[in-house]
Amino acid sequence: MGRFASTVAYYEGARPPYGAAFFSTVARRLAFERGTRLLDVGTGPGLLAIGFAPFCGEVVGVDPEPAMIEAARSSAEREASAVRLVEGRFEDLAGSLGTFGAVTIGRAIHWLDPEPARNALDSLVAPQGLILVCNAASVTDGRNRWLETFNAVRNRWRGEHPNRDQDAFFAGGPFVRRESISVETVYRAPIERLADRVLSMSTSSPERLGGEVPAMRSALGEALASFATDGAVEEIVEARAEVYMRRGRESG
Repeated sequence: MGRFASTVAYYEGARPPYGAAFFSTVARRLAFERGTRLLDVGTGPGLLAIGFAPFCGEVVGVDPEPAMIEAARSSAEREASAVRLVEGRFEDLAGSLGTFGAVTIGRAIHWLDPEPARNALDSLVAPQGLILVCNAASVTDGRNRWLETFNAVRNRWRGEHPNRDQDAFFAGGPFVRRESISVETVYRAPIERLADRVLSMSTSSPERLGGEVPAMRSALGEALASFATDGAVEEIVEARAEVYMRRGRESG
C-alpha cells in the first residue's frame, strides 16, 4: 500500500479546491484548444485532469497509487469526463505516452526524484509545450484568521515532509519559469472538512495517526470554534499555476 492509500477518501473533498474559474482562466490565457494533449502527473483523484478536460482534446492522468486511480475513474465517470487514466510512475511510462502540449503537476512535485523526472518531462513535453506546476491553498496573508491556529493543531500530528521546492526541481534543467497565473475564490469550509483535510495529507494520514484520529478531530474543533459560524469558517483560496517553457522560449 502506498503512502497516499489511506488518504483517498478525504483528498478530493477536503483539499482546498481549484475552482472552475481557475481552469477557465488558465485555459484561456494559455490558448488551450481541442487539439491540445495534456498529461497530468501524479493525478491523484483527477482534480487537474478532470478540471482541464473540457478545454483540451485529450487528457491523460498518471499516478502510481492504485486507489487514487480508482478514485479518479469514479470522479471522471461522475463528471462524464473522457479522461484516460494510467496507473504507474510517469518516468517509467514516458516512452509510451507520446508528447503533450501541456503537462500539469499538482501537489506532487516534492515527491518527484528531480533527475529522472526532468529527463521524462524533456521527452514528454512537445517543443512548443508547457509545464504547469499547480497548487490551491489557503492564502497566508492574514485574511484567513483561523489558518495559523489550524496549522498549529495539524503540526502536533504531522510527520516529516520532503523539503524540495519547484525552483530546486527545475534548476539546471531545460525548463524555465515564464509566468504565474492565479485566481482567488472564497469558500465556506466546515470544521469537519478541515479535519478531513488533515487526514488527506500523507504526513498526517489515517494510517499514520491510527487511534489518534478522534483526538485530532476534537482538538481541531475546539481550537477553531471561536473562528466559526454555524460550524464553518470562511476560507480564501488562491489557485495558482506556475508556467514553465523550454529555455530560450520564455520571453516569447
